[in-house]
Amino acid sequence: MKTLRRRAPAAATLFVVLVLAVLAALVACGGGGFDPQSKVDSVRLFVVKADKPYAKPGETVTLEALLTDARRERPRAAKLYWIPILCLNPQDDLYYLCFANPGDASNQAGATRLIPLGSFADAGAGAGADAGGNPFAAIPTGVDLGPFLPQGPTFSFRMPDDAVKARPQDPEHPYGLAVIFNVLCAGSLQFLPRNPAGGAQQVPVVCADDNGVALPASDYVIGITRVYSFPDRINTNPVLEKVTFEGNDIDLAQGITFEKCTAEKEADCKENKIDVRVSDSSWEANPADVTRDGELREQIWVDYYSDIGTFDDEARLLFDTRVGRISDSEVKFRAPKNVADGTMWAVVHDNRGGSSWIVVPFHVR
Repeated sequence: MKTLRRRAPAAATLFVVLVLAVLAALVACGGGGFDPQSKVDSVRLFVVKADKPYAKPGETVTLEALLTDARRERPRAAKLYWIPILCLNPQDDLYYLCFANPGDASNQAGATRLIPLGSFADAGAGAGADAGGNPFAAIPTGVDLGPFLPQGPTFSFRMPDDAVKARPQDPEHPYGLAVIFNVLCAGSLQFLPRNPAGGAQQVPVVCADDNGVALPASDYVIGITRVYSFPDRINTNPVLEKVTFEGNDIDLAQGITFEKCTAEKEADCKENKIDVRVSDSSWEANPADVTRDGELREQIWVDYYSDIGTFDDEARLLFDTRVGRISDSEVKFRAPKNVADGTMWAVVHDNRGGSSWIVVPFHVR
């Protein structure tokens, strides 16, 4: 007998980084010659966390971004801008269809709703939206939008009262999806004219220098945050209790001090064992993941990043959907050969869009 499984839609508040040099596609992983994802030496937007990973209709959701600017040279400060247009229920949950005109059959925009928020709504950016217009199309192109956009690490919006809708593929389990975009940009944030021949997968945003030339991917990223709404489900963010170093709890204010590596080869440097502890209560039931043996629970994992040294593993599983806590979840860190001060970012995720993080100072002596 086959295992019967009912899957949830894509996890809420998933964070996707786009390299704007290739606006039409998501960054692909892998490929020789690339630095590991855990190495931080550029503008980075690690994750955007929703205080309510699953928000009920009418609830206010506050988003918070974890970011840094690790460029060696910073001719212009990196700022986080939020695009205050809520994209509600794009066709097939495809974020890029938020930029296509509602009702545009050629781009499969379907019944996507675009809702201007805050100052955009006050300025009339939504004019004509109910008649099939697109508030994104009302944003002027080729000008610096930075002064007109909300800035900073947090942004709030209200989940629309009518967000939840039936889905043809699973009519018994309706849900809503709100998509919010933000941009971490060390330049001038501009909208681009939409190319009629460019197809549906266009993200018409660029971060440019003072001459209007697009900056390299190290200087900006686009964040896409998805927040789901269900009539009968909730989800909370994982609770990160502590960080351990060689099995001992650390003081987050003091951080971790390592001995510098004296080996000739990096592979021979001392392996320093680091782990994070997530509360047992974080391992929540997942009603969307059901087998013939019953309801499963969340999968929880941690991603590691640092601007100095190297990790053997960039991610470790903390909780399995069936067996629970994983006992062997520590990661090995190798310090650099030079004296340095740096930072570690440990970002915990669950497979329903919940997230949390801890930032730890690193010292190499």
